[in-house]
Amino acid sequence: MNVRFMDTSIVMNLLEIPGMCQDAEKVKKEFNQAVEAKETLILPVSTIIESGNHIAHIADGHIRREKAMQFQEFLRKTANEEAPWTLYGVTLTKEDLLVLAEEFPGKALHLKMGIGDMSIIRFYENYKATIPAIGRIMIWSTDSHLSDYQEDMTIRRRRNR
Repeated sequence: MNVRFMDTSIVMNLLEIPGMCQDAEKVKKEFNQAVEAKETLILPVSTIIESGNHIAHIADGHIRREKAMQFQEFLRKTANEEAPWTLYGVTLTKEDLLVLAEEFPGKALHLKMGIGDMSIIRFYENYKATIPAIGRIMIWSTDSHLSDYQEDMTIRRRRNR
């Protein structure tokens, strides 16, 4: 089973958000291939929040309304489990919050990484540690600091035997 955690950059490309989608055609093609291959697509709640914020800040009111309506349908399909992805990372535990708090100053200063990206990484690591039947797992992103998170868990598990 291959697993992809969807970053905000992927949603921005799927919805073709102005100024936020530089690879829409490539992302949509890869998305269709992932769906056809029955890969597990994970939509972290932080991706939803960041995506909504980006849409709310579109300067052109007409485009902002159009994209907000598209995102409304995106959210409805997610909530009704009609989308090809699964909502994940709804709950931040006390431990998750403490880890984010500890790491935030350094990541913000040196990597310019925000809490949204940090929480995607945290949920990726939690998922990887708790779901046993994973093949390849990745954070699917057009941002290099997130797309580096990928590994083949079948190789890792074979080595640990």
